[in-house]
Amino acid sequence: GGPFRGGGGGGMELLHLTACLGLARTEGDKPELVVLKAKRGFVTVTAAPDASSQPSICASGRNVNTEAIVRALLSGRMAGAQATPLRTEKDLTAEERSNIKAQSVSEPLPDGFFFNGSNFVDFDGTVFQYHPEMDRLVAEYLEQSNQSLRAANQEAARKALEMDKELSGCIALAKQGRVGR
Repeated sequence: GGPFRGGGGGGMELLHLTACLGLARTEGDKPELVVLKAKRGFVTVTAAPDASSQPSICASGRNVNTEAIVRALLSGRMAGAQATPLRTEKDLTAEERSNIKAQSVSEPLPDGFFFNGSNFVDFDGTVFQYHPEMDRLVAEYLEQSNQSLRAANQEAARKALEMDKELSGCIALAKQGRVGR
């Protein structure tokens, strides 16, 4: 069971682990340097003895796998924001549709149409509930609405890449016998 206990077969058996690392309580908080100790199934977390402490890991046991240790320690990081799908016409609420329809009465009409105060009418007398260019108006609304989603998705992708680079860097340092940031 677990990444640190082998069931025979040459798995890693971690007897003792001491790690000095930065922990943030919530996303956006500045990480506090703490000492994490794990021994005989007990884990303690205490404040680092002084501000000059450096991130580090010390582990003892059989078949110690530094990459597995680093991955496990960093797996507790808060997940980055997930990309949000862009909105489509089917995602519009009834209220949004109503607002677009209400705003469409002030939009210019193509030749051959007029607004009678209630509906749109073409010169043949056909009555339309919606502006003749409603598809364009909805597309413009969605484009504006999706701009902030695109920006948020780009930021989420940037943070995910940053977290992946941090993980790779920590694993590389751990394999060299050093752990840092």
